[in-house]
Amino acid sequence: MRESGTIIVAGPNFEGPVLEAGTVQCVHCGRHWIRRPGSGIIRGWCMRCNGPICGPQCEECVPQEQQIENIEQGRPLKFRPVRVAVRTPPKLSR
Repeated sequence: MRESGTIIVAGPNFEGPVLEAGTVQCVHCGRHWIRRPGSGIIRGWCMRCNGPICGPQCEECVPQEQQIENIEQGRPLKFRPVRVAVRTPPKLSR
């Protein structure tokens, strides 16, 4: 899995050990976390967005941009519009 960013954590007054780790970002809510294989934390993968999700609370596929648009429009947070592509039928010749 490709990293989304990096976190650098230093102690008070930048003394002591410095932690540097890669982070992964949820494709639905935008949260970041440090990837720790074998930690027992339940994460997931959205097949529709083709990216990682942070857990069961983000299981429903509503991308971050759609959630922001829903807030701006006053719609429920988990609203996802139905988009349908319809092919135009060929013209009939007489």
